[in-house]
Amino acid sequence: MLRAIFDLDNPLMRFLSKVADLLALNLLFLLCSIPIFTIGASLTAMYYCFFKMKDQEEGYLAKRFFKSFKENFKQATLMWLIMLLLFALLFFEFLMFRTTPGTSGTVIRAIILMGLIFWFLITTYAFALLSRFYNTTGNIFRNAALLIFGNGPRSIGIAAVIALMVGITVSQTNAIVFWNLLLFWILLGFSIDAMVNVELMYPVFKKLMPAEELEEAAPDNEFEVDENADLSSLGYAPAPPKTAPSDNTENENKAQS
Repeated sequence: MLRAIFDLDNPLMRFLSKVADLLALNLLFLLCSIPIFTIGASLTAMYYCFFKMKDQEEGYLAKRFFKSFKENFKQATLMWLIMLLLFALLFFEFLMFRTTPGTSGTVIRAIILMGLIFWFLITTYAFALLSRFYNTTGNIFRNAALLIFGNGPRSIGIAAVIALMVGITVSQTNAIVFWNLLLFWILLGFSIDAMVNVELMYPVFKKLMPAEELEEAAPDNEFEVDENADLSSLGYAPAPPKTAPSDNTENENKAQS
């Protein structure tokens, strides 16, 4: 009886293991996001871990998280600073027009709200792309926009989940409920949202990944984008020919499966 309960293949143990992973990733994300400007690298690392979990690849979460955090730090930080500036502009626009009366005020606030939703979707797709594929910053943002409009139902689902989670939290008037929800965000909120996003994005990203018939999984950072995949709509060129690895080029092939 006890052996069955503590068997790692037991549904209860698998559930507890998943919760532990969510707790660990949420904590890592929050700790590494404290300087604010590192949020982009933290978000990229969290998406990288969830994609690896979705691929059912074994490994230490913390090791994978910091591996991606380090490799993508420069590009992710640049991308995040750009997105942070855009968010600040939208936020100040909202403050300027939040008390504007009449139809014009309502229309302006609706436009700003749509801008915030698009901002969130661009952020989600862009950092998810960065976690799996090597590309220029400009192409990543362009491809993120293509994915948003090319996968409307999935994009709506991604936006709906975060809108529901945030809406429930900020709409609370009961102090006890609000603080419990805040604790939920500290423990699990960000990782749960990222996990749901990966579930919705994975079928789309899978089309850009190498074929599954490879007998042995290549080590991290040695995957190439499948040359037979239709990448024209996303702007991805075929991966360059392999060369002998060196310290300077080892981290440049980032199209992981």
